[in-house]
Amino acid sequence: MKEILPGVFIAPQDDNKGFGYSHFVRRPAGNLVLDASRMGSLSQSFDEMERLGGVKAAVISDRHLGGPPTNEVAKRFGATVYCSEIEAAAMGHRTNAVHIDHVLPFERTTIEGDVLLVPTPGHTAGQLSTLVEIAGTRILFTADFVWREGGKWRPGNLSKKKMRNSFEGLRDLKFDIVVPWTGYGHTEFFTPVASVNAVVDEMIAACSKP
Repeated sequence: MKEILPGVFIAPQDDNKGFGYSHFVRRPAGNLVLDASRMGSLSQSFDEMERLGGVKAAVISDRHLGGPPTNEVAKRFGATVYCSEIEAAAMGHRTNAVHIDHVLPFERTTIEGDVLLVPTPGHTAGQLSTLVEIAGTRILFTADFVWREGGKWRPGNLSKKKMRNSFEGLRDLKFDIVVPWTGYGHTEFFTPVASVNAVVDEMIAACSKP
């Protein structure tokens, strides 16, 4: 694993196979794994995760990012797994059942004491972003709802109509950094936020279709 911010690590899957990095978040109230994916395995990082305090909870942000690797995390560390009811239903047909402890209503929900799950549909219908405060820094993990590509925002759906409400729903949140999904070829692991309104405007403007 590689620490990209204090307390935030990127974890590869099967020596850089699969969809991209997962995130390991170290926090006093219990460590998190965000999006262990549906392919590959994080097992090569398990010993390091153990040294850093294990994993208390895992969040599946959308149907593309949950599967057997999440089950491995839950089994190894006894982690509690969270997912929205919409994405849980979308994964229900899979042969290899995804272990989920808490199927959540699709609304803002606080888990593990102070971790806020925020509905951000558009890429998928029930996708969640995760807001975590670490040592006074508020970090919004967006998974593939919106990420960075070539130094610009890349929405998970290019339609303004489908994405606008979700982007607008971020304006009342206070966050200092966005940590999006990151592919193995990407080098921009996080983006500092000087103004939430300005960065939301940039995200909406990146939608190239009506």
